[in-house]
Amino acid sequence: MGTDKAWLDVGGRAMIEHVIAALEPVTQRVAIIANSSNYARLGFPVYADTNSGIGPLEAIRTALANAVTSQVILVGCDLPFVTSELFKLLLRLSGNYHATVPVSSDGRLEPLCGVYRVEALPVVSELIACGGRKVSVLFDRVPTRLVAFAELSHLPNSHRFFENINTPEDYLRIGGRLSIG
Repeated sequence: MGTDKAWLDVGGRAMIEHVIAALEPVTQRVAIIANSSNYARLGFPVYADTNSGIGPLEAIRTALANAVTSQVILVGCDLPFVTSELFKLLLRLSGNYHATVPVSSDGRLEPLCGVYRVEALPVVSELIACGGRKVSVLFDRVPTRLVAFAELSHLPNSHRFFENINTPEDYLRIGGRLSIG
């Protein structure tokens, strides 16, 4: 992207602020996983990854290692169209599963928009220690509930939930305006 995408303006506020607004009604506490102190200005605890270069598995490990409740909702800052309704549904479906992960309309797992129980932490840590990087392996090792898109498609704006904003082209597609210079 060439810039920290969390701070890109979407509809008058930063992408990360959209995600926080969707989380606050359904969580006891919001925390941020980031390797930059810039995020402290949002007023929430900020946790840096212990292991760099790992990817989503490390984000899951960091979230679970710093959890103050038995389960966490983990969501990427580049998903500005998620809603509280989506998270309420995922929480309702999570039961005793260690991972509850939605599947997008095109069949992709969305591991950075899921609910995880702290019981998954030892397996996540073991996978990382053994050089694992694929989150899908975690789902083979812990009780996992995959939520088919058909189960959440009734929610308003569900077609936009998993629109990742990863490139300047993605940002322009959603109506953002990148400044030049």
